Amino acid sequence: MPAVPLTGALIGFGQVAEKAHVPAFLSRGDFRLAAVADPLPERREAARRLLPGIRLYADAQELLAREENLDFVDICTPPREHPALARQALTRGLHVLCEKPLTLAPEDFAVLQQAARQADRVLITVHNWKYAPLLARAAELARSGIIGELQRLEWEVWRPAGSGGGLTAWRQEGGQALGGILLDHGWHAFYLAMEWAGSAPTALKARLVFGKGSGGVEQEAEVGLQFPACQGRLFLTWQAAERRNWGRLGGSEGEILLADDYLVAASAHQPPEVQRYPAKLSAGSHHPDWMGGVLDEFLDEIIHRRRRGRNLREAELCARLICLAYRSHQEGSCWVEVEPHEAPG
Repeated sequence: MPAVPLTGALIGFGQVAEKAHVPAFLSRGDFRLAAVADPLPERREAARRLLPGIRLYADAQELLAREENLDFVDICTPPREHPALARQALTRGLHVLCEKPLTLAPEDFAVLQQAARQADRVLITVHNWKYAPLLARAAELARSGIIGELQRLEWEVWRPAGSGGGLTAWRQEGGQALGGILLDHGWHAFYLAMEWAGSAPTALKARLVFGKGSGGVEQEAEVGLQFPACQGRLFLTWQAAERRNWGRLGGSEGEILLADDYLVAASAHQPPEVQRYPAKLSAGSHHPDWMGGVLDEFLDEIIHRRRRGRNLREAELCARLICLAYRSHQEGSCWVEVEPHEAPG
């Protein structure tokens, strides 16, 4: 058992750090924050107001060099910086929690996996949507067999123009973000779909829409998925009139309907189950209440060495599927095979 609380530092103090990560850390007794690095003076001042006594740095390298008593770092920078920062922290002997996407490059995954093994440290990516109570219940019901064998899954994310923003609009810049909505919401959609289906897909096809003034990144994505035992469809857009989420898990003996704040499970063998939730899935972009499950997952891998690597394998699958979706679009939205891969778990 590691000594708790574990002491950590935040690298990057944008909206997701301020409004999701920090509230989650402050609600617990097993983690504490000692330092923050961010290049913007106004963001360092925001960290000072929120975390009195926190040590502040303008540069992540200085933080990593000077902070001698850290157990972990939490990386909340734009995606382009994730692989290098994660590797540096692992090399320094620190556990790493990193916002998604960790990386899209296979060579980065190989380097990071080796660095984590050599340092005997944990590297996980923030897969927070699986800890939304509504979506966690949907996965539980699907596994229970209440709708029989899953045959069809659908998941849609509708967001208005400008939703791919951020304090410095980095989500609309391909160089910083590495992609558009396929990367931003598609990463979550892929691990949710795999959670529901219980496996990785065997093939996919994708159609992307870029639009005017999109900064070079896609504003809409439609992805077809073929799993060993079911089919799937994902639809993601930054061109909607309103924010909302919708989904359906169709089985051989019933279906589960998912909306922003309610779930309906209809089965051939029992009365419908209707559950309502106080917060909509689309109500904001930060979801601090879902971060508790992420921190539980992080701590679990730190404590139990034999459980390490599940999240990293899931992240590698998400990255491969996104790259294949870009390839499918470039090749005329054709079906492309997903090579067999070790499943998460």
